[in-house]
Amino acid sequence: MSNTILGRDAYWMNFFGLMLLTLIEVAAVGADLSSAAEGFSMTERQLTLWILTVIAIPKFIMIAAIFMHLWGENDSGILTLTALFPAFFIIIMILFIGLTHPDASMGLPDWCRPGNYGL
Repeated sequence: MSNTILGRDAYWMNFFGLMLLTLIEVAAVGADLSSAAEGFSMTERQLTLWILTVIAIPKFIMIAAIFMHLWGENDSGILTLTALFPAFFIIIMILFIGLTHPDASMGLPDWCRPGNYGL
C-alpha cells in the first residue's frame, strides 16, 4: 500500500481528515442555520440533514479507502469490486421498493418512524 498521502502517513492523514469532517458535523448540528435555510427555502432541520449527508459521503470514502484497504493495495481493484458488488443490489432493491409502492416513504407504520419507538 502507498503509505503516504501528500507525503504524510496515510492513516494519520485519514484520522485528521475524519476529525475535521466530524468537527464540521458537530458545528452544523449546533449552529443556528435558520437564516441560511431561508435562503435555500428549506427548514433548518432539512439544511442540517443535507449538510450531514454531504459530509457523510467523503467520510465513507475515506474509511473504505484507507481502513478497508480499497485504495493503494496491489489487489485493491478486486477488493473494491468485491465491496461494491452487494451495493448494486441494495440500490436496485431500494429503488424498486420506492418506485413500485406509492406509500413507500409516507406509509410506514408508527414503529418505523423516528420518535415513535415507545422507549
